[in-house]
Amino acid sequence: MSEVIEVDLRGVNMPGHLQQATKAVEDAASGSEVVLTTDQEVVIKYVPSAAAKVGVKMRMSMPTEDVWQIKLSLGKKPVKG
Repeated sequence: MSEVIEVDLRGVNMPGHLQQATKAVEDAASGSEVVLTTDQEVVIKYVPSAAAKVGVKMRMSMPTEDVWQIKLSLGKKPVKG
């Protein structure tokens, strides 16, 4: 079973917020399961395409208002294009 990494970015300022979100996608592409929590809408717009490019599956939920939780895990293979 892969390691689960929890990344809570609530209250983290940009650009560090987006840099850590990018690192979370990279960690998932390396085989770790990542649970990313964010309060920045730009991250929920960025992560899906970044994840798809490296073959990472994602599931997003909104546990509370203005907070999103994104679960990332390794998919089958990267999307070409």
